[in-house]
Amino acid sequence: MSEKSTQSHYPSGEIQLTDAIQKLNQIQRVFAYEFEGKRYDVGEKLGFIKTTIEFALQHEELRDDLIQFMKEILNDVKVEEK
Repeated sequence: MSEKSTQSHYPSGEIQLTDAIQKLNQIQRVFAYEFEGKRYDVGEKLGFIKTTIEFALQHEELRDDLIQFMKEILNDVKVEEK
């Protein structure tokens, strides 16, 4: 692919996987799998952060330290807002 064909056409700079799949489908067969479950949008910054936090909270070795860290951050934000 040329450099121009791989650049994002979206103002946010987000990469759209569906665009890449559509281009690939023009040159070869593409298969899909439909699943039930939660979907995560990691194509933009906030979605990536939310997903990372949610996954980290599911891991026992990270959960308590992450919760404590988030409490400290939120406490700092509350102090700044007053």
